[in-house]
Amino acid sequence: MDKTLNELLNPLGIQGDADINITGIQFDSRKIKAGNLFVAISGYESDGHKFIESAIQNGAVVIIGEKELQEKFSVPYVQVRDSREALSNLANHFYDNPHNKHKMIGITGTNGKTTTSYLIHHILNHHGKTVARLGTVEYVINGNMRESSLTTPDAILLQQMLHESEDEYVVMEVSSHGLDQYRVHGPMFDYAVFTNLSHEHLDYHKDLESYYLAKKRLFRCLKNEGKGIVGTYSSWGNRLQEELAEELIPSLSFGQTTGGESIYLKSYQTFPDVKLVINDNGEEHIIKLNIQGEHNVYNALGSYICAREIGLTPREVIEGLETFKAVPGRFEEVSLENGAKAFIDYAHTPDGLQYALRTAKECTERNLYHLFGFRGKRDPSKRATMVEISQNISDFVFLTLDDLNGTDKELMLAELRELSKPYENIVVIDDRTEAIAYVLSLLQKGDGLIVTGKGPENYKEEYRYKTLNDKDTILKILQENLLC
Repeated sequence: MDKTLNELLNPLGIQGDADINITGIQFDSRKIKAGNLFVAISGYESDGHKFIESAIQNGAVVIIGEKELQEKFSVPYVQVRDSREALSNLANHFYDNPHNKHKMIGITGTNGKTTTSYLIHHILNHHGKTVARLGTVEYVINGNMRESSLTTPDAILLQQMLHESEDEYVVMEVSSHGLDQYRVHGPMFDYAVFTNLSHEHLDYHKDLESYYLAKKRLFRCLKNEGKGIVGTYSSWGNRLQEELAEELIPSLSFGQTTGGESIYLKSYQTFPDVKLVINDNGEEHIIKLNIQGEHNVYNALGSYICAREIGLTPREVIEGLETFKAVPGRFEEVSLENGAKAFIDYAHTPDGLQYALRTAKECTERNLYHLFGFRGKRDPSKRATMVEISQNISDFVFLTLDDLNGTDKELMLAELRELSKPYENIVVIDDRTEAIAYVLSLLQKGDGLIVTGKGPENYKEEYRYKTLNDKDTILKILQENLLC
């Protein structure tokens, strides 16, 4: 599906050479093939402009960059204002604006993106719709699963997958990084869902205001007839809803209200079962969920409103919600024979952790044991808060290693010990798999263990037990009787 340079640059307001044939687009010089266009991006760890000659040697016929360069190249160099924005636009045009052949649903927020995407995917799929899903756990295109590299794929991969997809609907998680880096850009979405916002990624965004503004950009990516769906159970959601109204962007809100919207949450319970009562245009509906936690009440409510806007009946949406089982690694229970319980959860933010621990506490008759750690080279400002949350809710806390991402192991362990000093009930165990084995050996009937931070993700570090992830570790220890 080659394009001429002129076909790609004209939509950007740039005149190109119609005689140059473009066979593909890349921003990684190592992946360049003959006839490709190379976009040089000023990255956070390396600068693509330094690899222009390498790209040309590998076959690039045109270079796009944002810097004014003095060098003379053997192929045309086109300067643009922002390379990332140009990359997104170029990829979109190269693959013929593939979002236009789908009903696109984008979901952003600190917590709840994955569960909401799974819920909407299941509701639509349950009623015979073909649905692609792109997000943290996996990518699903035309019914086939692919490994997920990023929550929101890079601009080229995203447009390529949208082009390949024959699905009627696409449900995708849209991260703040993806929005800030123009991985999604322009009028792509029919529905934009905002779940919530709390402390996260401040190592990247620096402050909550910048983080919020990055999330808000999703609503600039709505198609002409697109609509926002905003969770207003937090101050950030209320602010977003007010700002969208001022900017004349159509949107609905979801939260517990007395009826300001045509569909709203009247009441709910979270224990022993999760039930919610929804008022839908004057009619009340009781919904019973198979997933635990107050946070999932709101994930279900946002999904309900989105599915209703798409055109499903209340009964169809309720049937979809009530037949949904679970998201891998999101408060996923692993059965223990001694009457104790073990849970795996992805919670890695203060708010997410608080929701997960409260839910685990509700499900635990006796003591709650919590095991978690922190990823290297990720926002350190949330760590003390998360330790305090765990100490306040859990009966026993164990700190251990998570992905180091190049951070020195001893430095991370020293920080964990420092974080544990103010508390008497916190133990530090460096090997994550040994820590899981040790805590499992302590559990008695009625106790609960929750391991948080990685969810279904595979380990990046080498541990004593050669297991894939937290769930695999628990199962191996139980099956092979490896309890400490």
